[in-house]
Amino acid sequence: MTSSDLIKPFFVNSIAKSGTHLLRPLLEGVPNLKHDAFIYPGHLHQLDEHRKILSKLKPNHFANGHLFHSQEYVQMIKQLHLKQLFLYRDPRDIVVSYAYFFMRFPDHPYRRFFTENNMSVKERCSYFINGNLTGGLVRPNINNWYRKFLGWKNEDGVLPISYESLVHSDFSQKEQLARILHYLNVDKQSLEIDKVIEQMQRNADPSKSLTYRKGTSGDWQKEFDADLKSDFKTVAGDLLIELGYEKDKNW
Repeated sequence: MTSSDLIKPFFVNSIAKSGTHLLRPLLEGVPNLKHDAFIYPGHLHQLDEHRKILSKLKPNHFANGHLFHSQEYVQMIKQLHLKQLFLYRDPRDIVVSYAYFFMRFPDHPYRRFFTENNMSVKERCSYFINGNLTGGLVRPNINNWYRKFLGWKNEDGVLPISYESLVHSDFSQKEQLARILHYLNVDKQSLEIDKVIEQMQRNADPSKSLTYRKGTSGDWQKEFDADLKSDFKTVAGDLLIELGYEKDKNW
């Protein structure tokens, strides 16, 4: 890379459990591109702290995180002239991922809560679908939680990427990586894009991630019974339609 080939610093935002630990190593496969920082969850009292972190990003560096959508954060990103990737996923698979994820950490409050209440996988899925607002560990339902991030998907200048498009097939992943490189203007540089994409794919080894479980798409179909499906349709059926994962509630 020449000095004219420097990639401007950028931010990779994602809904938690949407493939953060897949996309980061893919990006790190780009020659000379380095990860710099991780920030979350985007509460307004963190704005100045996050501004300071992101303002220090240098060319050929990127930060990532899970930031809630708000006009204050939108303005901050724009003021810093940062491009942004936004990674999202079928919320049903996020529910299942969370149901297993916290059980891997002995000291995590969710694991203690689930263990103390002897909760099955189904009960843990129900907890993340319906939320809990009355004692114990308070959490919003999946619809309200997901929508805290969703505004980024339609923001001007943000490149939305579905997790499913990165794992559906080798062809689909290459297609998305080409989109990303084009968005970051890497395809206008003195690089052979096909070789860059191959290097990105070689660099991604999700098995090395402590938080990457199965990485499959559609895992919810194995875990959701009629009760969980009914609950999800009630709580977030419209969200699935809005995201394009379903055409109606007859799934």
